[in-house]
Amino acid sequence: MPEAAVKPLQVSEEKRNYPTLIIGWNTIARSSFDKISSQTHNRIVGVIDVDPEEKTRKHYKGVPVYPGLKDFRAIVEKYGVKYAFIALDPQDYPSLHKITLLCQKYSLEYDIASDYYDVVYGHSVQNVFKEVFTPGPFNLRRVFDLTFALIMFVLFLPLWALVAIAIKLDSRGTVLYSQERVGYGGKTFRIYKFRTMVQDAEKQTGPTWASKSDPRVTRVGQFLRKTRIDEIPQLLNVLAGNMSVIGPRPERPYFVDKFRENIPMYGNRLKVKPGLTGLAQVESGYDESEEDVKKKLSYDITYIQKQSIVLDLKIMFKTIWVVLTGKGQ
Repeated sequence: MPEAAVKPLQVSEEKRNYPTLIIGWNTIARSSFDKISSQTHNRIVGVIDVDPEEKTRKHYKGVPVYPGLKDFRAIVEKYGVKYAFIALDPQDYPSLHKITLLCQKYSLEYDIASDYYDVVYGHSVQNVFKEVFTPGPFNLRRVFDLTFALIMFVLFLPLWALVAIAIKLDSRGTVLYSQERVGYGGKTFRIYKFRTMVQDAEKQTGPTWASKSDPRVTRVGQFLRKTRIDEIPQLLNVLAGNMSVIGPRPERPYFVDKFRENIPMYGNRLKVKPGLTGLAQVESGYDESEEDVKKKLSYDITYIQKQSIVLDLKIMFKTIWVVLTGKGQ
């Protein structure tokens, strides 16, 4: 890749002065090496060439170049590495998931040259891995979440009674349904919904995806899902601080563990609070395959990177349209 095509490298303040590891050895990696060395106080302690078959040197500007990932742990422990910058050639992209899992295992903060996302997700997401919400916006968002949740809770109180009666008349079981989900930072919490399936729907099957024509969904449940009314009890989760009004939808631990193993960067959804609604929910339907999950992940990453009041309002209006027209699933 020509030097001019390399996107600017930005290292956030909290990552300065970190012992740093460059992973990958190509034009982007060498350019990043020089920029990190000249523009930050980070000390580059090593470079890992993930394709040792093409390794041409043992050092670069006095820094050791290691062949392959086999000595990853030894390198991290030897130099006390805290931060990694990952820059891979296209043929090395299959190694990225393994590399990020290693970084997470040894508690390294890391950024990825955005060209990977241009290929896999269709857009650039460099530096999405840092904490997205700084203290100021986070506090402002919390004020908005509390205000919105309190107002909506009061307005929807009469509806709670009507929905409860409809659910009880339609099928045997409880009105509310709770389930463990994974939230911000990987912490679990219990989410609340109006029950839309038959009681104990997964007792025989275990965790399974819902689908458009799921036979477990009750007649009232179909209406509640189409209008998203079944999500209203999650206002309690917003008030409790487990969720935000807008953000990636929270998933069950079983599926989070599975997706983190199989889908690169899935765990980065956990960098922000999950939401009542989100960009992925208003732009796509239910997850019925891992390809659907990857598609939604692309929307989630877009939201995390481009979050703004304008985008939040756009998502809110689209959600209201779904509720009013019953075009949910």
